[in-house]
Amino acid sequence: MMRWLLAATGLLLSAFTACAAAQGTLTCRVDSATPVLGHPLTWTLTARDTAQSLPDITAASLRPDWLLTEQQGASGSDAAGHREQSAVLTLIPLRSGRLTLPEMSAGSARCPAQTVEVAPAAAGEAPLQWRTQMQPARPYALQPLRVELWVIGAGNLVWNTPPARSAQARLVPLDQTTRTEVIDGTAQLVQVFAWQVLPLQAGAVTVDFGLVRAHAFGQLRVYEPPPLQFDARALPQWWPTDGLIGAPQLEVVQASTALRLGQTGVWRLRLSSPGIDRAQVLRVANAWSAALPPAFGAAGVEAHRAGDGADGSDDAWDIDLYLRPPSAGRLQAPALRLDYFDPRTALPATAHWQPPALLVDDPRPRHLAIGLLGGAGVLGLLFGLRAAACLACRAHRRRAALRAVAQADTPEALLRAWLAVKVSATSAPTLQAWLHEAGVPEAHALRRHAERLQRMLYLAPLDASQADLAALAAAVHDELRQRR
Repeated sequence: MMRWLLAATGLLLSAFTACAAAQGTLTCRVDSATPVLGHPLTWTLTARDTAQSLPDITAASLRPDWLLTEQQGASGSDAAGHREQSAVLTLIPLRSGRLTLPEMSAGSARCPAQTVEVAPAAAGEAPLQWRTQMQPARPYALQPLRVELWVIGAGNLVWNTPPARSAQARLVPLDQTTRTEVIDGTAQLVQVFAWQVLPLQAGAVTVDFGLVRAHAFGQLRVYEPPPLQFDARALPQWWPTDGLIGAPQLEVVQASTALRLGQTGVWRLRLSSPGIDRAQVLRVANAWSAALPPAFGAAGVEAHRAGDGADGSDDAWDIDLYLRPPSAGRLQAPALRLDYFDPRTALPATAHWQPPALLVDDPRPRHLAIGLLGGAGVLGLLFGLRAAACLACRAHRRRAALRAVAQADTPEALLRAWLAVKVSATSAPTLQAWLHEAGVPEAHALRRHAERLQRMLYLAPLDASQADLAALAAAVHDELRQRR
């Protein structure tokens, strides 16, 4: 009887042991003695002989208290044939104080929820403080403001720019800086992140700064600053919905100041105003184009963004106004008037831009005058060439006549050669007539030479020797050559 009792007891113990082995075990362990806000910690899950695999753990299932940055898994069997699974998760606590890690289960094995006490800062360090600043403090809708996020007590952390976002506003990151600020009466070093924020509508606006990452000696730190919430005031009902908000900025990119008649010029202006769109830009540009006098010959308006928007240039537009004046003269356009709502005074205001004077030149009269002067110059050149040719011919005939005088071998030949030297438009018939027309004085040597030649011709033609004739011809030649 005792033997049967012992056998039954053994069978019951074996069945209990097999049932326990079939259920398996699951353990969850936090491998950090003192978890610290923003610092990574390791959460290890180990399942042994469980009927099911470890559950899939997602980042969403751990939020908003925890950030899952890494997850590794492994499985295998030991020498005794026990099957083991493990999952190692790297978590970063986003809150300080008492946080909870969720309950885990694998088949019938369970790991209860764990409570973890997260310190606000490591031992010997001051907790980080977050503060926000905005200027102006009470903005209107579509009025740009500067928002700053201060990190106080950052120490030796190297920060990444926070991925700020908002469903009710447009954000453009500005340069981050480090400066000293007086915090609660004490000067402290502050890490400052800044954005230009444009509320798109009136009402509540929430700026979520997202998860801010930093590194300390190569180790990752992640923090979640509280969001900024404020109300954007509604614009007055009397202000038009498509009116400009805030003083617009107007820059002259290109402005033609001198044109030739028939040439097309362009005035290019860069208009910047918070939240301005293409329809508003064209409304301003078309109104200005329509106000120009007809003498400007406005030939069209174009508008396009000044940049790609990556540097906040979404609010900057280039306006091209094309001009083709129909007549010459000096033109002065009226000033461009830009009405806007001034948030500082809550009243309408006006900005003006005075275009430069435009000088339109008609080159046709000048070209005609140049053509006439050129024609006159050509005619004068032709007349000058003709006169030069005539002078050259006269000089040539005079030289030929003088050579004939020097080479004369008879008195008759000398007479003919002398009379051939013209002193007027017509040839003189006699020596006395030649001397009279030439205006030769009574005591001049030419008159003596003329008397001598006449004696050779008429009084003693046979007594004249060849030597006397040659000497007389030479003397006459020299006197005539000296007279011009």
